[in-house]
Amino acid sequence: MSGRGLSFSGTFQVKDAFILALRGSTRGFAKLSRYGDRFATDLEIQCLPLEARRVAPTSLPNGETEALALTVSLDDFCRLAKREGYNPTAIQQLAAMAQARKQSLSSFLWEIDAETGHDLVAYRRRLFTLTKFTSAHYVPHPLQVVGEEYALIFLAPGFEGTGSDQVISVRQQTGIQKVMKTSEAWKRKPNDDQLAYFLSCLLGGVHGINVRDLLTPVREEPTLDRTLREKIELGLQDEEDCFLATTGLSQAKYYQSFAELTLALARSGLRSFLTGDYGSIQ
Repeated sequence: MSGRGLSFSGTFQVKDAFILALRGSTRGFAKLSRYGDRFATDLEIQCLPLEARRVAPTSLPNGETEALALTVSLDDFCRLAKREGYNPTAIQQLAAMAQARKQSLSSFLWEIDAETGHDLVAYRRRLFTLTKFTSAHYVPHPLQVVGEEYALIFLAPGFEGTGSDQVISVRQQTGIQKVMKTSEAWKRKPNDDQLAYFLSCLLGGVHGINVRDLLTPVREEPTLDRTLREKIELGLQDEEDCFLATTGLSQAKYYQSFAELTLALARSGLRSFLTGDYGSIQ
């Protein structure tokens, strides 16, 4: 959710960037990463089909899971898919099918999801039938953006399956059935890789993305609490510059979707976290 996190994959030509709030989901850490000794983020979905709304940077958070949304070219999306462990060739195949129907990739996948009754397993099996590929790491899933078109999010398959009986999800391989709180993931992986990953998520709060759900459990681990506070303080000033350099957005375009730093820190919960005011984080 941060420039620091995105820069891991190089630079992009982002056409638009904004905050999305997803209804009916819980965020946490669950899947072992391909890139280090750490747990990566995932969602537990309580309500299908997936729906989200664009969030104004001056609005108050309402407890929904918030994320960074990017509008990118197909080539850049293929790079993001590769980062998430999904085959870019499969994305190209799906995009070609969408183009043949004069649809965007996201609307095409939404149509497939609707045809399968918004059933997670049936949707993934349909994707596997179409491309002969699925991933043990993350699979693209469509969501409706209220009042707009559609978007894509990557979900890590759990025990419900990847869409192929021959491809066992990483979460199933490791036995992680439920997403873990920040403190729980830290107890399992109290190392530099996990700390760096937490930081790349939490610095999204510099842009006003609500990260209270990730911050509140940190107080259960005093060492993590102290270290994250120090690291976030150090990363605050560079994050906006890193975000702009990584996304290619102009500062004027950036401020159409995101608030200036003082307001963003208050909205995201980072300001209260940095002052140790956990009562205001919740």
